Amino acid sequence: MISIAKTAMTLGRTLYTTKTTGARATTLFDEFCKTMSNPKIVNKHAARIEEDIIQKQEDLKNIVDEILKKSGVDALAPDRVKGAGSTASKIQKKFNSFKNKDYDSVREQIQDVILGNGPRELVGDSYGFRFIINSEKTGAKRSSTKLYESILDCQKQHKDTFSLTSFEDYYGQGIKPYGSEAIADKFAQLQYSTPSGKIKETVAAFTEKPSGYTRTNINGRINGVNVEIQVGGKYTTKWGDVEHILYDMRQGKPLDMSHYTPEQKELALNIQKAYQEVLARKSGNTAAKFSEVYLNKVWETFRKAEIQGLQEPIYPPFPDGYPQILKVENILKLAHV
Repeated sequence: MISIAKTAMTLGRTLYTTKTTGARATTLFDEFCKTMSNPKIVNKHAARIEEDIIQKQEDLKNIVDEILKKSGVDALAPDRVKGAGSTASKIQKKFNSFKNKDYDSVREQIQDVILGNGPRELVGDSYGFRFIINSEKTGAKRSSTKLYESILDCQKQHKDTFSLTSFEDYYGQGIKPYGSEAIADKFAQLQYSTPSGKIKETVAAFTEKPSGYTRTNINGRINGVNVEIQVGGKYTTKWGDVEHILYDMRQGKPLDMSHYTPEQKELALNIQKAYQEVLARKSGNTAAKFSEVYLNKVWETFRKAEIQGLQEPIYPPFPDGYPQILKVENILKLAHV
């Protein structure tokens, strides 16, 4: 363990090659990133990570069920293990990004990989679960608040194996969030330990999103597994799943259409083509304006339907100047069947 620790501390200083005039010498850090971003090595690690978490899934699910039961909230709590393919992609992307940086700027992340559980330290959502709330209130209290309190209680009870690293509560302009600044403050009082031994304060954010995105994302670590917890309602959860195609395009991410039916794939390709054209606009009816005048309103529609207990949301009017295929009714056809 001592030799590994020393390696971690000196990655930026140890040279493998003789320094050439005018050229940057190859460091142990460079070689480490090159090796760890090799597809064959990444795929092996990803397969082992997935297998390990599947073995732990029942114990992890027990924690999920414990949180839900103690909260008393009427909600679904589906879980999932991140697939080896997605895990490999995230690990490779991380190490490839490290290649373009100097060691000091990523020192802590590299140390966590070496002193922790390997490349899985770079994947924050190896295991994930959602609380999909069916009723806005449980008794006299908001259901989301009861869930947050139950998460905090469960973490306190299992503090040796359960830590919370971040609480991010997002909401669109004029949309009632699931959390509150008071709840965020409670999460901000927590601390956690990194694999390299640093004690850090839990990050808590309460942030307005231009796109209207409204839900809570919480990250933590349970039984040695990096976990993502989401809290939202039944309508915003469904909309978030299908609207993700637009989010991925805004982020420049490749679209995963593997789960679509042939009909959905054809629709998704047409949506992609239309939204790419909107994203390319430099003035007038731009993508930013589309988020402001329509996407934010769609999120608001779904959130209001949850609060008011409506059976069917009332969609906002579609603005002029945009492709009709980007209507909420069309995007909803991409929902899982």
